[in-house]
Amino acid sequence: MPTLLTAESQFSELTGASTLAEVLASVSDEMRGGGMGRMLPTPTGFSPLDEVLNGGLRPGDLFIIGGPSGVGKTIFCLQAARNIVANDPEAAAMYICYEHDRAHLMMRLLCMESAGLGLGDAALTLRRIGAMMIESTSGGLLARLRVDPVYGAVIASMEKYADRLHLVKASGIQTNLDQIRMWVRRLSSNGPRPFVVVDYLQKIPVEHSAPMQESELTTYLAQGLKELAMSAGLRVLAIAASDREGLQSKRMRLHDMRGSSAIQYEADIGAILNNKFEIVSREHLVYNPAHAEAMRNFVVMSIEKNRSGRNGVDVEFGLDAAHFHIDPRGGYVRDRLIDDRITRE
Repeated sequence: MPTLLTAESQFSELTGASTLAEVLASVSDEMRGGGMGRMLPTPTGFSPLDEVLNGGLRPGDLFIIGGPSGVGKTIFCLQAARNIVANDPEAAAMYICYEHDRAHLMMRLLCMESAGLGLGDAALTLRRIGAMMIESTSGGLLARLRVDPVYGAVIASMEKYADRLHLVKASGIQTNLDQIRMWVRRLSSNGPRPFVVVDYLQKIPVEHSAPMQESELTTYLAQGLKELAMSAGLRVLAIAASDREGLQSKRMRLHDMRGSSAIQYEADIGAILNNKFEIVSREHLVYNPAHAEAMRNFVVMSIEKNRSGRNGVDVEFGLDAAHFHIDPRGGYVRDRLIDDRITRE
């Protein structure tokens, strides 16, 4: 005799829904099986940001970051990927870049790692690496660095996570959302689910029967990345480009991003990077010029949307652009900021 389904079980079969009791039991089973780590927040390694996010990024989170050109968005995102794999020996990350090739990203990481080790003026720069490559015609750059009394520590530090940080030179013609999904599936089948970075969102190619407006394109891509994060239980970080008016704005905000309504709706965390000198109150420039000049070496991250905690929080970090490194300690902004960038006569 066939089993009669209750109304509740029929609803669950049709919708895929679970009762609260079932979810509680599932989470308990996951904890007993040692899989709770997949549910916990993953720290980005930037202390004040992780505090605002109540621990870091969670499975299913889409973090979108924007800002003026050259402010340090790629530095932040590449360092976040590095931090996650360096701080957790079980973690993996995939950096998908439409702007730079893998060799350039590798050299940035070398500079970043050397600065993070506190080498100061001796830290690696692109120019210094280039000179070493010319000198190292026989053994290669890696061998040259490994035996160096100063830079050997840089290679030793990077090798602890190098096989878990995947660098992808993306194609603006071929590397679409389906390709990214396939890469994620392959990586996840052979190891941990990767932290995924897309540099940058609007560069992802889209095949469509009819031309799409820029806002429609951004909506489609943001929805696709959010769906990827949710369906695969990933943490996804993406850089978004500003619209033309946003590039002219006096202080860039989330609404200045291309397709800003989609970004604000789909993103779990939405933040903007600005150079501190450009957005600090005029009084700091007029009455303390030396202090103001030092602000050029700081970036302010304005967290305008945050489903995991407070909105409208400004945190700041020291920026070492020559070595592609951001001081992860950072802090909350104490100086008064303005809504409009300062114009200088």
